[in-house]
Amino acid sequence: MKVESALDAGLNLGRGTLDALVNELAQRSRVAAEKAESGAGSTAAAVIEGRPGSATSLALERIREQLAAQEVAIVNAAGQTLLSASSTSDLMPDRPSAAMLRQAQLQRVVGQLEGLDEDAGNAAQGRIRVLALVPSANFALTERERYLMVRQLLPAALSANALAVQTAYREYQQRALARDGLRRMYIGTLTLALVLAVFGAVLLAALLGNQLAKPLLLLAEGVDRWRTAT
Repeated sequence: MKVESALDAGLNLGRGTLDALVNELAQRSRVAAEKAESGAGSTAAAVIEGRPGSATSLALERIREQLAAQEVAIVNAAGQTLLSASSTSDLMPDRPSAAMLRQAQLQRVVGQLEGLDEDAGNAAQGRIRVLALVPSANFALTERERYLMVRQLLPAALSANALAVQTAYREYQQRALARDGLRRMYIGTLTLALVLAVFGAVLLAALLGNQLAKPLLLLAEGVDRWRTAT
């Protein structure tokens, strides 16, 4: 029980830390999206519209550096990338899911963890993806909605520790289930052995009782005949 409690505590602590990182990046991304919309001049408008150009690319790169993100992009309502800035050689960032776009439209900003699945392996590095709605003065043109998409890598040590805790917790749960199954099988085997032992003892007692009673019955029968004869 102490091991299970310790694993639960470690898992909850890790989740709390990761959730705090997601919320922090989400708030910072939302502020960056609002500043991008409220900026003066054609550069801010070009960033919102995702129009390519050296000035807009420089502005988006500045946003990426301020957020300490691996990748920053402007995407439309369909999730298509209009403009991006990345610290890697990736030409096109991954498109956000339709569910994430709907959540960002309703909540204005949404964040999620990626790359920390159990099937990803210990070598995987987790990341945070945030989608923040860029405010627009023209609310009627929903097809012109723009989102600021931010992806930030988690520290390698934090990703490794999170995966290690998840793996250890999963293995403990599997062993606990196997141990419970073995305990039930052991109890069932002992119960069956006890029933068979009791049944065998009763049967043996009956057989021994018949063997011991038979000479006594013959003796009693012989005594009765002797009395009758005399």
